[in-house]
Amino acid sequence: MSMLASLVERGGRPAAITATLPLRAGEKQYGWFPVHLTGAGRRLAVITSSRLILGDREVPLRSLQRVRPQHGEWLLDLDTRDGGTLRISGPWVPWLSVVICAELYGAAWPPGYAPVIAIPAPRRRPPAWTLSLR
Repeated sequence: MSMLASLVERGGRPAAITATLPLRAGEKQYGWFPVHLTGAGRRLAVITSSRLILGDREVPLRSLQRVRPQHGEWLLDLDTRDGGTLRISGPWVPWLSVVICAELYGAAWPPGYAPVIAIPAPRRRPPAWTLSLR
């Protein structure tokens, strides 16, 4: 997710994959994976350039009013224009939130959202050839 977020922040776009369902004209599919939809259980989520498909439910991305990723959780709240909220969770949900924001906002994060990403730096060991002068 952090690599995708960095790519999007530099002006890149998510890479399209081979479609697993019929696409509309000009539509691209970015991925498919299992998620848990609160109130409906485990579903297969498919994300395209214009819609999010959660099992048998299809949500046009343009109908999303607000995207709220939860810090430290694999959780995403999607507020829709009809007043409803979809809450999805699972290990692929942070990646999904970056893809949705890239399509909606052209950025890796929703407007006004300050991501907290702590990526530890690699630990450096001294080179094996270093000699001790004791």
